[in-house]
Amino acid sequence: MHNNSVDRAGLHGVLGSLYDAVMAENGFQAFIKNLCEAFGCKSATMFVRHAETLEAKWLWQWGIEQVWLERYALDYGSEDLLARHMVAAPIATFYASNLDIANPERFGETRFYREWIVPQGIAYAAGSIVLREGEWMTELFVQRSPAHAPFSRTDLAQLNDLLPHLQRALQMRQRFIELQLGQRFLASVLDLLTMSTLLFDETGRIAYANASAAAELKTRQHLWDEAGHLGFRSAAMTRTVSLEVSKAIRVSRGEALDAHGVVTLARGGQMPLMLMITPLRLAGTAHPQGAALLFLFDPQATPSVTSALVQRLFGLSDAEAHLAVALCSGKSLDDAASERGVSVHTTRAQLKSIFSKTGTKRQADLLSLLLTSPAYFLSSAARP
Repeated sequence: MHNNSVDRAGLHGVLGSLYDAVMAENGFQAFIKNLCEAFGCKSATMFVRHAETLEAKWLWQWGIEQVWLERYALDYGSEDLLARHMVAAPIATFYASNLDIANPERFGETRFYREWIVPQGIAYAAGSIVLREGEWMTELFVQRSPAHAPFSRTDLAQLNDLLPHLQRALQMRQRFIELQLGQRFLASVLDLLTMSTLLFDETGRIAYANASAAAELKTRQHLWDEAGHLGFRSAAMTRTVSLEVSKAIRVSRGEALDAHGVVTLARGGQMPLMLMITPLRLAGTAHPQGAALLFLFDPQATPSVTSALVQRLFGLSDAEAHLAVALCSGKSLDDAASERGVSVHTTRAQLKSIFSKTGTKRQADLLSLLLTSPAYFLSSAARP
């Protein structure tokens, strides 16, 4: 039999991989592997189980084949005597099959032992309920083969020393995943907008630029990204926008300030760009996280509206939708008729039908409706 005591260096290695798992792409997989190697185990599993239904959701495993996990979840799990003992005992403590289950001499007579334990070459197991939230329990099991020593109280004490770290790492991992998913969702939403949009974090740095904003920054014509900070040709403009962004971030954290700033950026011979800076209040957080959005509007930009979305939004025919988009792009009725090879009389009839379907009476009303609808604000990524 092998001696399975773990030295200080081994424990430090396990702890290192445990905290690395918080932000690792594969979560606690490396930790599970290192735990097995450090404690001389054959396999290890971490999963979530429901106390009543015994439904299991496998998270990470090492040294055990998927087929055995499935058999445990569907058939044998309810017969696991060590798991039963853990549910009835205090959580956040490791227990061993050779030390803690009642009547261990009868364990060899169970179906679970004969059909699930023995075929895998498992002799001993230790496990703990790491966290419990209502009826859901996060459990960690390690198994040893007959070639290793049974679990000792020293082994369990060393495993217990890891538990507070594992609890904290699991909670940190959950928070990290929630934030990561939230950031990815927010980025996806911003990418659906045609209007150039910048997201600033609590330090005033550019956390994300949607596709339209990224293209604008890349030209460096009016504004650009300076190592994460927004820059302009005018130092006064840079200071003004920075101040408005800072105020918006402070408001997002709960401060009472007037922070819906609108700044105009002059352009020679053109109408100025309009920058609107607004706080971004992130719901569902115990402590408000500072963030702000900047929307960049170019009043001279050609509106980007697709006929397919206009057709679906307002119930127009294909010809009517194409005419509406043409008018929205600044074309006259004569231009639209000529471009599409139809008479002006036909175009006027189609426009009359568009008015009826959209509840408008004049071209100005129609354009206002289109330019404030999702047909304008949604980018091509969101369109059919």
